[in-house]
Amino acid sequence: RVFVVALGTCPSDATVLDIGSGGGLPGLVIAHDRPDVHVTLIDRREKRTDLLQRQATRLRRHQPGLPIDVICADIRILQGKHTFDVITARSFGPPEVVVESALPLLTPMGRLLVSEPPHSDGTRWRKALSSEISASVELFSQDAATVAVITR
Repeated sequence: RVFVVALGTCPSDATVLDIGSGGGLPGLVIAHDRPDVHVTLIDRREKRTDLLQRQATRLRRHQPGLPIDVICADIRILQGKHTFDVITARSFGPPEVVVESALPLLTPMGRLLVSEPPHSDGTRWRKALSSEISASVELFSQDAATVAVITR
């Protein structure tokens, strides 16, 4: 639930993209706990998105009208077409790949929330951001989980 808490005061009409959704963490948890935001889950593996679609359908049975979409595609298809207020990533790839894939999809002042290993100081994210990109990096921890919050 650290991702939900890290969303903080995210506006109720915010758009959230969970990249490389896999089994649905954290995207499905965010959709369940924050039904006021629109969550899109994207993964390029059809087996995974089939499972995500079934899980989303199950969530909607308990929360009718829950704004959640599932896309089976590579994240690059969204570039130049869509932007999101928040992007989440858990085990998507190394920092350089996450930054390259996610930042073009963020709205101005958008936030990228990425799972971090224990005892991280966030240095790897500061290194991944080129000097041309104006962004801040903060770490948010709850229990044993840590999330890097990169704000554009």
